[in-house]
Amino acid sequence: MRILVVDDERAIRFSLAELLESDGHDVREAEHAPAALAALDEAPADLVLSDLTMPAMDGLALLEEVRARHPATLFVLVTAHGDERTAVRALREGAYDYVPKPFDNEEIRALVRRAREVLSLRAENARLRTEVAGEFRGLIGDSAALRETVRVIRRAAPTDATVLVTGESGTGKELVARALHGESRRRAAPFVALNCSALPGELVERELFGHLRGAFTGADRGAEGLFEAADGGTLFLDEVGDLAPAAQAKLLRALEERQITRLGSTRPVAVDVRVVAATHRPLEQMAAGGAFREDLLYRLQVIPLHIPPLRERREDVMPLALHFLAHFAGKYGRQVRGFSEGARRLLLSYDWPGNVRELRNATERAAVMAEGEQIEPRDLPAQLAESRAPVGPVDAALANLPFAEARDRALDAWERRFLAAALERHGGNVSATARALDLHRQSLQKRLRALDLTREAPGEGPGASE
Repeated sequence: MRILVVDDERAIRFSLAELLESDGHDVREAEHAPAALAALDEAPADLVLSDLTMPAMDGLALLEEVRARHPATLFVLVTAHGDERTAVRALREGAYDYVPKPFDNEEIRALVRRAREVLSLRAENARLRTEVAGEFRGLIGDSAALRETVRVIRRAAPTDATVLVTGESGTGKELVARALHGESRRRAAPFVALNCSALPGELVERELFGHLRGAFTGADRGAEGLFEAADGGTLFLDEVGDLAPAAQAKLLRALEERQITRLGSTRPVAVDVRVVAATHRPLEQMAAGGAFREDLLYRLQVIPLHIPPLRERREDVMPLALHFLAHFAGKYGRQVRGFSEGARRLLLSYDWPGNVRELRNATERAAVMAEGEQIEPRDLPAQLAESRAPVGPVDAALANLPFAEARDRALDAWERRFLAAALERHGGNVSATARALDLHRQSLQKRLRALDLTREAPGEGPGASE
């Protein structure tokens, strides 16, 4: 690591530098905060070890400057006995850690090791993010369906045409609306969202159009509605199919006349708003049955945009899972770097009835539960394994076990049979088997050892050819 030691006492700088250099780190010294800032501007550091009490600028002031100028640098404050309150303040303001004086060498070494692990995890998470295919304003994946969605967004965004986004719950309809706003000329103006199913019908009207003082009982002051709040920008109406008939009529009038009237008022107010609506309901069927205004439907779906469910675009599952894993690994400080082959199979074979939202929740759970550097099948929610389980008699020994243990044993048994057959096809050569299964050789060897299959790999013995 590149470490900068900042202390006005030369003896402390010398002892710390000697200790850290003996462990192979690149260490520089600064006798006060201005010198430290100059050194960082000249060449970055991974870690700053700074004393609290120094002339010209104390350690807290230096922390503030380092955070502003070099946010990727970890900062550790060295405090004297009795400065615990200051140390806590430093942690709140962004310090990585603090070390009280007097400290011993092993304490410093342990702290540097932890800091190195944090930086390594950051780098790995950044690498994971670069592996995510096809990211466009939060929409992640590389399926033909998602590429078509992005194409429509790019074409529609520069216009003011209303867009109706349809799709099952959890497919990312609000992300599409935000992408339309972000690609439009309105991007600097407000993006305002309303979930029409979250409020009773009479409150939806009040939220959309605002009201005057005295318009209803308890209205002791007037308030603008969301149309006025979104003036110049985009108004996103989620679950528009849940609007009451009266609200539907007023929404249609607002779209046609580009003006609204507050509750309790007779004076219209002009608004410049681009409307994007979304629903999981079959609006055309509802319109045919009289549950939704047909003229409003035509006005909303000038540009229809359907988001297919995740089960119909499985190419997007792993890019999304990697993206979520990188996010949650960073959020919870977990050293989880990917998915095992068994976990990938479960992710790709599951139908994801809750769509992207369910995948995100499953990945968050796995990131928390994982015990190693990879997500294993046991770390994923139980329903993923249940959906693959063949219908038939259950082994009596498994039936007497707790569910999670029985599931793991059944998966291990299946994986053992699968890998044994794959090895046999390739004459026991682990390298050839790994290439055929698209696995890293070391990962496959590790799994073979865990499943006690190493004796079935004669091609990897002494003199085996690659």
